[in-house]
Amino acid sequence: MNHSSFYSLKNRRGISQVMGSVVILGVVTSIGSVVLFNGMNQINAFSYDLSFHDKTKNEAYRENLLFEHVRFEPGTDQMILFLANIGSTESTIESITVVKIDTQDLVVDWNANVNSNIQIKESSDPITLNANLGSSTWNDPSYLNSKYKISITTSKGNFFTTIAAPFNT
Repeated sequence: MNHSSFYSLKNRRGISQVMGSVVILGVVTSIGSVVLFNGMNQINAFSYDLSFHDKTKNEAYRENLLFEHVRFEPGTDQMILFLANIGSTESTIESITVVKIDTQDLVVDWNANVNSNIQIKESSDPITLNANLGSSTWNDPSYLNSKYKISITTSKGNFFTTIAAPFNT
């Protein structure tokens, strides 16, 4: 055996190992991509199937209202709510309640005769509520120095609440 054939045999063995590694890498990559794409398709099919089972429940999770401002009209018994729909589905208000926290008196119990819709990513028209204050107004000390829990229930069954005080919100 001559010296040059020894180097050529040794170089072939190195190339053979590299080629074997490349072939194995190609096989693993092709099988892995088939498994990956098949799995992704199965996940998408499952998600698509779930969307048909309980659409209203799925939409309820995407509903979110924000109390932008609560205005207690001075010298009156009126309260004005400014709301924003920050969710990804339309909201319909079914009822609004306002409770005076220190005495637990229900000062507003409003059920929508005509449902108030709030479009996605928009502020609602102001909602004017008349409180049951008797002959008093928000300026009366018994109402002025209290906090009120305002709660909204939507048609999807969600409940949103905040706490506000007259002339301080």
